[in-house]
Amino acid sequence: MNQPTHHSIPSGTRTMSLKQLNVKIPEQELRILEAFAEKTERTKTDIIREFIRSLQAKI
Repeated sequence: MNQPTHHSIPSGTRTMSLKQLNVKIPEQELRILEAFAEKTERTKTDIIREFIRSLQAKI
């Protein structure tokens, strides 16, 4: 059984608890994400987190 992974990382003056999310995506979408990560010198995780935060404006 998968147990959630808990980490705490500093974010300014507060810490945030991290949860693990597993996502299945088509290989073509993964290649797009990997190419974008390489081009922008960021991790796939950072790109996905930024995208999720951008959704806040759409709620």
